[in-house]
Amino acid sequence: MNPSIDVTAAELQVFLEETEEQIALLDRTIVDLEKNGSDPQLLQEIFRAAHTIKGSSAMIGHEPMAELTHAMEGLLDMLRKDKVKTSGEVTDCLLGALDTLKALKDELASGRECTVDVAPAVMQLKKVIAKASTPGRRSVTGSRVPNRERVPSAAGGETGSAAGATVSQAAQRSVPGDGEGSRQASPAMPRHDDRITSQSVRVDVRVLDNLMNMVEELVIDRSRMVQINRVLESKYGDDRLIRDLSQTSHHIVKVINELQQDVMRVRMVPVGTLFGSFPRLVRDLARQENKALSFVVEGEETELDRTIIEKIRDPLVHLLRNAVDHGVESPEERRAAGKSETAIVRLCAYQEEGHIVIILEDDGRGIDTARVREASVEKGLIAADDAARLADPDAMSLIFLSGVSTTETANEISGRGVGLDVVKANIEALGGSVRVESKVGQGARFTIVLPLTVAVIQGLMVSSGRTTYIMPLSGVLEILRMGPGDIKTIKGREVIRLRDRIIPLVRIETVRCIEGPASSDEAARIIVVAGDERKAVGVVVDGLVDQQEFVVKPLNKYLANARALAGATILGDGRVGLVVDMPTLIRASTSRN
Repeated sequence: MNPSIDVTAAELQVFLEETEEQIALLDRTIVDLEKNGSDPQLLQEIFRAAHTIKGSSAMIGHEPMAELTHAMEGLLDMLRKDKVKTSGEVTDCLLGALDTLKALKDELASGRECTVDVAPAVMQLKKVIAKASTPGRRSVTGSRVPNRERVPSAAGGETGSAAGATVSQAAQRSVPGDGEGSRQASPAMPRHDDRITSQSVRVDVRVLDNLMNMVEELVIDRSRMVQINRVLESKYGDDRLIRDLSQTSHHIVKVINELQQDVMRVRMVPVGTLFGSFPRLVRDLARQENKALSFVVEGEETELDRTIIEKIRDPLVHLLRNAVDHGVESPEERRAAGKSETAIVRLCAYQEEGHIVIILEDDGRGIDTARVREASVEKGLIAADDAARLADPDAMSLIFLSGVSTTETANEISGRGVGLDVVKANIEALGGSVRVESKVGQGARFTIVLPLTVAVIQGLMVSSGRTTYIMPLSGVLEILRMGPGDIKTIKGREVIRLRDRIIPLVRIETVRCIEGPASSDEAARIIVVAGDERKAVGVVVDGLVDQQEFVVKPLNKYLANARALAGATILGDGRVGLVVDMPTLIRASTSRN
C-alpha cells in the first residue's frame, strides 16, 4: 500500500465500496455522453461522481487518484460550461482515464504498492482541454477555488452541508491544481440537528449469507413443525394444550414465513447493477469491429437474487459478444440489405410468474438453421437423416451443442457455438433455461428464464419405493394418471401420446446411482410431465406426497456421479429428500430417445 495512505482497515473498506459505486456510475454514464452529450443533468451526474472520488481519495492521501480525478473534473467542467463539445475523442479520453482509475482502485484493494502511472491519462485529458481552449481563455486545468462557499458539493450544489465538509477537508490535501484558495476551506462544518438522516446501512455480504443460512434452517424446522402438529392434532385434537400448541406453532410458522420473505428481499438487487457495465462493453466491441449500433437497455429496476446476479454475468457477456461480432452486420452489408446502417441490440429484463425473464435480441443477420444442421452433422453430433427431420425450432437448439458454430473462423471476440454449450449449462445450473429464436436477415433473440432465488425452491414432493424426491415446480408441466394400455413402446422405449406429442417415459430412479429401478406392475401409473413446449419427458413415480417450499443443500462427493440430482433437503419428518435436476434428466432422457 502507498505509505502516504494512513487509514484504518475499516476506513479503507468504506472508501473502496464508495469508490466502486462511483466508478460503476461513471462506467454507465460516460458512454451515454455520445448520445446525450448536451444533457446538463447527465453531465452534472458524471461531474459529481468524479468530484466525489477526488475528494475521498485526497482525504485518505491517495495522490495519484486525486490527481487523475482532478484532471477528469477539469474536462467535465468544460463540458458542463459548453466550452468543449462531446465527441468520440472526448468519450475515449474519459473512458481511458476511467480504466486507469479502476486499476488504481484494484491495486489499492489488493494492498500492493502504487505502481500505476496516471501521467499518460492526465496528459491526454489536458491535451483535449488545451485543444478546446482559446488563446484568450484561461485553461480550466489552471483554475483555482477561491473559497469554501464556491466549492461544489457532492450533491452538485454549494457547500454548506455535511457532504460539503468532505470536499473541504479534501481540498486541504495536496490536490494538484487546487491552489492556495482551496486551503482556505474550513476543516469542519457546523452540525445541524435537522439534517436528513440516511435510511440505508451498509452490511457485509457475509453477514447476509449467514442470516440466509439461519433462515434456511428455520424453513426446515418449519416443515418439521407443521408435520408434528398434524400428527398431534390427529391423535389428540380434543386436548386443550394441543390446541394451544397448535395455535402457537401456526403463529411461529407465520413469523418464519415473513422473516424468510424479508431476508430474501434484502438479498435482491436490481439487475441494473449488472447491466450497467454492458454499454461500455458493447461500445468498445462495436468500435473495434467498425459497426454502428444502438444498445438499448430496459428493465434495470427488475430485482434478482445476488447469487444469481453474480453467476449470470459471464453467459450474458458471451451472448453480447456474439450479437455484436456475428449477429450485427457491417454498415455496408446493412445498407445493401435495405436496413438502417445503425443496428439495434436490445437487452431487457422483467418479472413473470415468479421468474425473471432476460431477453437479448438484435436485428442483424440472424442464424441460418440449414447452416446449424450442416455444422452439427460435420461435427458428428447428429446423423444427416435425423438433422433433416428436425423442425426449425429443434434444429436451432443444436447451436447449444459443444463445438457447433455457424461461422467459418472464430476470433478473439467470440465464436457463435463455441461456448454456447457452457452458456446453457451455466444457466441450467441456476435452475433456469435458455432458448433461441431467429429468422435469417431479421435477427436473433435469446430468452433466458431464471428463478428469483436458488436458496429456496417451490417443489413437488413425489415418492418411489421408500425414497422421496423433490421435483422443482418450475419444470413441471402437468400430472397424469395412465393405465398400462396408454403406454406404448417405440424402439424399446416406453412413450405416451399426449395430445399431438410423443413423450418418452423414464422412471425417477434413474437419477440415482445407488439403487436399481423399481419393479414394474400393471397398475395405473402416475406420470409427471416435465420440460417445456419443445422438449418434455414423462417421469414415472409411485405417488404424490405434497407441494411446498424446500431448502436445497449441496450433495457430498460420494453422490457426485448422480448427475441428475441437484441436491438434497430435510423433510418435515426428518428424512432426506433428493432434489431432481430436471434439465439434466430431460436432456439425458431425450438424447437416449
